[in-house]
Amino acid sequence: MFVINGSAGNGNALRVWKRLEPKLEHPYAVCLSTSGEEAFEQVNHHLQLYPKCTIIVIGGDGTIHRMLSLLAGSEAALGIIPAGSGNDTARGFGIPKRPEKALKVIQDAHIRSIDLLYAYDTWTLTALATGFDAEVAHAADTSWYKSWCNRLGLGSVAYLLGIIHTLIRYKPVDAVIEVDGQSTQYKQVWLCAVANTSTYGGGIRICPDAASNDGQFDLCIVHHASRLKLMLLLPTVLFGRHTRLRYVTIKRGRKARIEPSVPQLTIGDGEEAGNTPFVAELFPSKLRLLVPADR
Repeated sequence: MFVINGSAGNGNALRVWKRLEPKLEHPYAVCLSTSGEEAFEQVNHHLQLYPKCTIIVIGGDGTIHRMLSLLAGSEAALGIIPAGSGNDTARGFGIPKRPEKALKVIQDAHIRSIDLLYAYDTWTLTALATGFDAEVAHAADTSWYKSWCNRLGLGSVAYLLGIIHTLIRYKPVDAVIEVDGQSTQYKQVWLCAVANTSTYGGGIRICPDAASNDGQFDLCIVHHASRLKLMLLLPTVLFGRHTRLRYVTIKRGRKARIEPSVPQLTIGDGEEAGNTPFVAELFPSKLRLLVPADR
């Protein structure tokens, strides 16, 4: 079943579908929607009829995120043809950006079992982020410039503009962070990201060593840094070199509790998940995902 979010990537998903449909040979069903609720209902009905089917999302990370509650722990497989603005899920698993090549990955049918994060009573595939990075995502998603960046195929630029916007007004807070039962208090926490994949936010390598099949998440905490230090850190995050800095702490584990001194927004797979505090737990091999053979 192909799931097409007509609004993803400023209409790019629909354009990709029209480009791919003539190339399809095997029988398939189609779910064309403009709302997550509509897509959820149609896919849920399809899975009840065909529990071992493949659900192919043509869209972005948000569309994929909405499918996780249906696919987690099931016998169905997830295929991805990236057509959103960030496309971090596709990037994290080496799925090609070109639609024809992404379709070839699905046709090759190489399935990998991957881990999922659970928090706020729902599943997350890429990362849960709170603090500065969550505010950046919110600023970018609600901005006037995101649609223009999508039209130009520059989804990552929207996040860079969001960084500038947020940097001016954001203030760090103290936080208590517990990982697998060990609690630590951090001062001036700028951001905290629980990552299942190495990138988020349009390609930012927040946890460069994170792997989605190792049974653990990677946790990045940026703390006790001045605004100037954060500005110097930002370019290094694009290449994953920030982990060497003394005001960056990387932890690994299976269960984390994040509790800042004041409530903050949390983003999961680029979607608003809720406010802090929150508990995130990793569940191994929870999703069957179609990936390139070398992944």
